[in-house]
Amino acid sequence: MAVNPVTIMDLAKLLNLSKSTVSRALKNHPDISQATRDAVRQLADALNYRPNSVAVTLRHKKSRIIGLVVPQISYFFFPSVVKGIEDEVNKHGYTLMIMQSNEEYTREKEACNHLMSGNVEGILISVSRETVDFHHFEEIIDSGLPMVFFDRVPETYLADMVLVDDTDGAYRAVKHLIETGKRKIAICTGTPNLLISRNRLKGYKQALSEHDIPIYEQYIFEGESPEEVEKEMGKLLDLPNRPDGIFAISDLTMAGIMQAIYSRRLRIPDDIGVIGFCEEPFSLMYNPPVSTIRPMGYEIGKTAANLLFKKILDGEDTLTVGRVELTGELIARASTIADQRH
Repeated sequence: MAVNPVTIMDLAKLLNLSKSTVSRALKNHPDISQATRDAVRQLADALNYRPNSVAVTLRHKKSRIIGLVVPQISYFFFPSVVKGIEDEVNKHGYTLMIMQSNEEYTREKEACNHLMSGNVEGILISVSRETVDFHHFEEIIDSGLPMVFFDRVPETYLADMVLVDDTDGAYRAVKHLIETGKRKIAICTGTPNLLISRNRLKGYKQALSEHDIPIYEQYIFEGESPEEVEKEMGKLLDLPNRPDGIFAISDLTMAGIMQAIYSRRLRIPDDIGVIGFCEEPFSLMYNPPVSTIRPMGYEIGKTAANLLFKKILDGEDTLTVGRVELTGELIARASTIADQRH
């Protein structure tokens, strides 16, 4: 009588652990304690556990396709990232399959499942605004499929990640406003559940604290669309003690902020200084051109793709995780420096 082979699920039940924990323990993932790794290995050896050979074979079948999941291809940041990824993918003779989550968790999860079933050789992903559950990423990792996060990344190390140093960039942006004489500085944080938003808020607060400037909660507001940001920014500008500086954390938030300022006919930078995390074409569209911390979209995309190919082509361990943080360049323009106006 044939005996069914022992599976990861069997090991997980016997040890009262999750499937993903057992899978990572078997691969010596650094997030798993040595004690847990030893317990899993001992039980696996005792029960003669063997990986699913069919799944391993499928994973090693070459499709020469890279999967990419982005929240949206709009404004200027994500198109810049995609360009960096495409250049690296084309250089290696691969094809890029692009899918959008449209900022929805369910669509992101469906996109990941589709790419896995489509036998891509690796996945690059930036998480949606709604994503707080990362189990679908754990399934990708457990399958042995190489994956790299970029820009919007999970708070825990699930896989390699590439991003700009958000805290440092925000700190330098706000410090620049302070150096131009601004003291009542506001920030639009975007979506609070994203790590990128929290880190940029952290940098904002650090800069104010270091310069002994009070942090006023009324100057900290959220917004997920240009229309929402414009409305909330308008409320701030209508206050008797309105801000004299504003830091926008993205292209999207900058659009709403500038519209609110224009509609009130305020002078930039005399009445209010403006700086953001914005890509070059977007920053130059406004009058006056906007000072920015360059978010390094192209470089992020190229670096993330390069890391993925190292895993695919060089046979690096897909669970050797690391964090690559790029430094965004500060470019001062007429939205903060009055004598740069033409």
